[in-house]
Amino acid sequence: MTYNVIAHQRVQKDIKRLYRKDKVRYEHLKKRLKILAENPEVGKPLRNVLKGKWRVHIGSSVLIYEIDKKNNRIVLLDFEHHDTVYK
Repeated sequence: MTYNVIAHQRVQKDIKRLYRKDKVRYEHLKKRLKILAENPEVGKPLRNVLKGKWRVHIGSSVLIYEIDKKNNRIVLLDFEHHDTVYK
C-alpha cells in the first residue's frame, strides 16, 4: 500500500531551499520519500517527548515524520541538520 506524503509548510520551505542549494541531496531526499511512501516504518521510532513520531537520516539531516494509518498518509514535520533538529 502506498501512503500519501504531506509536508508541513516549514518542511516545504526547507525542501525548496535544498533544491536550490544542493541538487544531489535533494535527489537523495526524493528517493528516500519514495521508499517511505511504500514502507513508512523503514525509519526509526522516536521516544520520550517525540513518541509517536519517526525519523530517517538523509545525509547529515534528519527528517521527522508521523504515520497516519487511518488516513493512509505520512506527514513530514521537520527536516533539519542533526545537531539542531532535536532542540
